[in-house]
Amino acid sequence: MIFTLNVRYHSGSANFNGLDAYYGADSLGGFAEALCITTHAIVNKEVKTQTPATSGFDLKFKEAHRGSYIQKFTLEFTDAEAIRVVSHLSAAGFIELLKFHLGSPIGQNAQIVNRAARRWLRDDMDDSEELLGRLDRPLRRIHHPVTGQGYQVTLLKNQTPILSFNEVTNDYLTGSEVSNREEQLELSVSRFNIRTGTGRFVEGDDTESTSFSPVHGNLSQRSKIILAENLTAGARGNDATVRVGVRRVLARDGRTKHFILQSVNEV
Repeated sequence: MIFTLNVRYHSGSANFNGLDAYYGADSLGGFAEALCITTHAIVNKEVKTQTPATSGFDLKFKEAHRGSYIQKFTLEFTDAEAIRVVSHLSAAGFIELLKFHLGSPIGQNAQIVNRAARRWLRDDMDDSEELLGRLDRPLRRIHHPVTGQGYQVTLLKNQTPILSFNEVTNDYLTGSEVSNREEQLELSVSRFNIRTGTGRFVEGDDTESTSFSPVHGNLSQRSKIILAENLTAGARGNDATVRVGVRRVLARDGRTKHFILQSVNEV
């Protein structure tokens, strides 16, 4: 089972005039790191800190193209369990999970509509939020031609764009401000890791999810029970909410990147 991915470097705030060797090499290294770490987390349900420790697939450079610089990758699943997982998810489901995890830290919160992918994210990927944190470094590396040369970078599956990396996404990734104001909100839990106390909230069925983490690094047992029960209710089709006290982590453009969870109560 093989996926063909392309990375295209092209004109952004500046016209394309060749890819600098340092910026380009670091950016491609960031892509390799991000793709390996994310793919391993999807198929093996664990987050590796070192790229060489990933397993179940091979990620290889293929021939480069001339013009705006295009580099081809092949992602080939070689392990029987990895092939089984990706076959279960389907090609579309795997790409949705890849897009969600690479896109969320840069403000591109893609919806996951594939049923198998939604179940996999909810029930099997307990370390999804840890993975999002682990991707910060490679995503910054991917943006080096953006910050250094003013270019845009586009990740494609075959010829279909998956994600774009530009000045706006770099600004979202690198800039944040923690609000001093605590807000009381009624939200639904779409993901929750009872071990770490982290997860994601949504305000409705069709809205983007936002990650959260507890203010002091841990939650009371009562808070964990309330959040876990709300997640279970949502999985059963119940639109119940919880009342939470949060402080927002804001991007420079005012969008909410993250909630710092102060309190949890039943509605």
